[in-house]
This record gives sequence, C-alpha cells and structure tokens, in this order.
Amino acid sequence: MKGLAALPRIIIDTDPGVDDAIAILMALAAPTVDVAGLTVVGGNVSHARALRNARALLEYVGKSDIPVHRGSSRPLTGKFASARNFHGGSGLTRRLPKPTADIPPQGAVDFLAEQLSANPGEVTLVSIGPLTNLARLERQYPGSLAQAASLVIMGGAVDSPGNIRPQAEFNFYCDPLAAREVMTTGLPMTLVDLAACRQVAMSREMANSLKSRNRLGLLALQIIQNWFKADESRESMLFYDQIAMASAICPAVMTTRQVTVEVEAEGPEAGVSRAAPGGGPVALADKVDSEGLLALTGQWLGWEAA
Repeated sequence: MKGLAALPRIIIDTDPGVDDAIAILMALAAPTVDVAGLTVVGGNVSHARALRNARALLEYVGKSDIPVHRGSSRPLTGKFASARNFHGGSGLTRRLPKPTADIPPQGAVDFLAEQLSANPGEVTLVSIGPLTNLARLERQYPGSLAQAASLVIMGGAVDSPGNIRPQAEFNFYCDPLAAREVMTTGLPMTLVDLAACRQVAMSREMANSLKSRNRLGLLALQIIQNWFKADESRESMLFYDQIAMASAICPAVMTTRQVTVEVEAEGPEAGVSRAAPGGGPVALADKVDSEGLLALTGQWLGWEAA
C-alpha cells in the first residue's frame, strides 16, 4: 500500500452511531489530517442524541476545540428511519460524560458553505450519514460542493442487496431525495457502498485480542468490544463508515470504478441505487484491501495484541 495522502483539512458530516464514532476517532488519530469540524444530521439516532454523541466523543478525547454544528433533524421529506437494532438506544455502546461545551450558533449548512468558500479546493468532506445536510447546502448555496477538494460518501447499495430494505441501504433510505440530489450533481465524488463494506469485517476474536494505550484507540476498542457484548450471537462487525474515512485519508486502501449512480427517491423502491450504463463522475468502491485497511486502522489507533 502506498503512503498516506496529505489532507490539510477535513469536515465530517455524521450521525454517530457506533461506526461513525470509530470513523471519527480514526480521523482524529490519523497523521496529516486536520479535522476542522463536525456537522451533525439525524439518522442512526435522533438528531439530539447524535449531537450529544459527537460532542461527548470530542470532549472525552480532549478535542473540544473542534466545533460541532447542528444540522438537519429531519430528512427533506418525512422522518428518518431508526437503526437502534445496530447502534442501541444511545447510539454508542460506551457511556461518556455529558458534554459541556457550547454548541456554535452557526448551523451546519452555513458552516459548510463558509468553510468551502473560504478554503476552495482544500477541504475534504466526508459524509457518513444521510445526505440531508449536503442536499440543503446545495439548495441554499448552489455550487458549494464543487469547492471541496474531494467528497467521500458512505451510502447506497449499488446493484446489490440492502441492509434496511431488500435493495436499499440505510443512509440513502433515510433521505432518498437528498441522496438523489447529491448523486446527480455531476460532481466528482467517491462512494463507498454496501458491496464494499461487506469486504471488511472485524471478528469477535480479533476485537477481544486487542488493547491500546492510546486514549483514542482504547475508546474505539471499548465501543467495538461492547457492541459484541450487547449480542452474543454477533460473530463479526462489518466496517461501514470506517472504510469511507480510511479511503478519504489513504485512497490506496481500495480501487474504484467510474459510474453514474441513480437513486430512487420515492415509492416502494425509495433509496434503491443503481449504476447507469457507461462511466460517470462517481468513483464507486470496487476492491477493498481489507487486511491493509485493518492494519492502517490499528496503526492510527495504536492497537496491539493484548
């Protein structure tokens, strides 16, 4: 695997969430990455809980200087689905102290527009929740996403089985209209869908065999190990948002193929995503270096054999 790509600034659009939390910790631990802020959207848990989780994570690891901005509590239409079966009631498997830092008055959309406009071509935007905040950004500030250095999205089940409906993935299903609007901007972007996520998993045995002296790495392990403890039938944890985060920082962890992605926005197939014939602006994850990605994650988070 090639060396790390230098990414000066990164903004994470998130709905923490177990896998979101691990992905955030990865970004905080990775060298050469400056996390400029988190923008929060509802999805895995309620918006209020996601906002609390994001702030609590940052404060617990001594990163309370990173701002957390309030985003969308509802999709463009309807209500968000629930992922309590995966993430539990609180969204995290590890209780964290109540956050104390003030929430900035500036909302997520305005923050994103300001950051992208002030730093054109310098901000990598990683979206690991429903795409509501990004769709609202383009509606209110057209052309803003084009100012990002790169856009990495975890979502969709492109021509593959879903995880909330037979052919629909959770993030796209939560706000299919937002997913369609973002995916049809024609902008270059990287999409990590369920077919890619199913290539990387951490076994229960591996999770329990690791330790870390790094505060970030220890918290990530506690979240993972507690996730296994919550359900003794679980044999492995698929990586979702972790793959998107790793690929944003080190693109060599996977190969891609260029496609155009179409998303059904309503009806019984809402959230279903398909690749249109021919190429396109979307770099869809193809082959993921599972072993390399897990090794890189462990390197950043200071994981070692117990």
